[in-house]
Amino acid sequence: MHKHILILTTLLVLFTSCTNTDRKNVIYVATGAISAYNLHYINNKNELITIEVLPQSAQDSWTYSYIADEGEIVYISGIYKDINSSLNMMILIDGKIYKQGSNEADTLFYLTVSGTIPYD
Repeated sequence: MHKHILILTTLLVLFTSCTNTDRKNVIYVATGAISAYNLHYINNKNELITIEVLPQSAQDSWTYSYIADEGEIVYISGIYKDINSSLNMMILIDGKIYKQGSNEADTLFYLTVSGTIPYD
């Protein structure tokens, strides 16, 4: 009898320690550039992706969305070469702004917005 209680207790501890984390909708947004810029971001497979974005105007926006678990890293970074340009980036989690940043006429440094998806 004690053996069964020990097994049940062990199973209960294992199941409660392996609870599923909540899934979150993550959206990366980049806007404000008037010429080509390079972006680096972490995708839904936790891979670092590099792309070039070619906007037609400062109102054009680039977005990427995916579903992620609480505690995962979110990351977007961008740079442009046109001194007359700028860049605005944000990370939204479940439709709310989590982090954001912007720069203008800065062709030397990457603008980076990153963090860890918070636990509810």
